[in-house]
Amino acid sequence: MRKLLIVVLMVNALFEGLVGALLVFSPSSAVPDGSAAGISFAVNYGFAALAIASIVLWTWSEKDNLKTMGVVLGILSTFHSGLTLATAMTMTAESGATPTIVHGIMAILCWILFFNRKKWCIS
Repeated sequence: MRKLLIVVLMVNALFEGLVGALLVFSPSSAVPDGSAAGISFAVNYGFAALAIASIVLWTWSEKDNLKTMGVVLGILSTFHSGLTLATAMTMTAESGATPTIVHGIMAILCWILFFNRKKWCIS
């Protein structure tokens, strides 16, 4: 379980960090029609993705702490579950199913880790 935790935290940090940086620094790459509302949404989501990626950096040294991992995995589970639903509800031919699948897998893994955190947490 501990190895799975490390993999999930690293994947979350890398995936959300890279997507966040792309959306903040190049929002037009995610909004083909260049609409102002789309660009604004992309930048806002980019900063949210960077924030959720940063949770790993803020709490890495506490990955053995039961309470800390409860909060971190609870936040990540909620975030990825919500985005699974949101991307499924707003899926288009252009966006495809990839975001829904990725967030769905991350949500499932985070929930599994959340409910099994007593297996590796020592404090």
